[in-house]
Amino acid sequence: MKKAIFAGLLGLILLGLAYQQISAHGQKSLFLGNIWQTLLKVTWQKKYNADLKVQIEYPKFSPEVQALAGKEITITGYVIPSDLYEGDFVVLSAFPVSNCYFCGGAGPESVMEVYPKNQRRSFATEKVTFKGKLKLNANDHTHLIYILQEAIQVFEED
Repeated sequence: MKKAIFAGLLGLILLGLAYQQISAHGQKSLFLGNIWQTLLKVTWQKKYNADLKVQIEYPKFSPEVQALAGKEITITGYVIPSDLYEGDFVVLSAFPVSNCYFCGGAGPESVMEVYPKNQRRSFATEKVTFKGKLKLNANDHTHLIYILQEAIQVFEED
């Protein structure tokens, strides 16, 4: 009986420790790859946008994120299905579709536009890995804040 109570209390303590790992976006950061953990290090500041005549939140990239600008990275995520992409790009999310930025539970720093080097193929909504050159976008609101250019899909060796 005492062992069962001890095991239950230990379980609650471990659950509490796991809960502390939840990031500011409500996601468990321990399940993300190192690149996504770095890319989530963004703060936001409101600035006036003269074209739209309204205050808009602009990303302020951390030094760690800025260090990745223009570099080749390999990143794993979930392709968000949509008919809107017209074959040019796909949107990759750090989280499964049910938890992605568009569905609530995360911020715009958890998704990126991926422009495949070769003509786009269909991508499953399971995890997909891409390698490409990372572009940071702090000002153009017609695109996401992260853009992966010249991307190729990377397959795990069996």
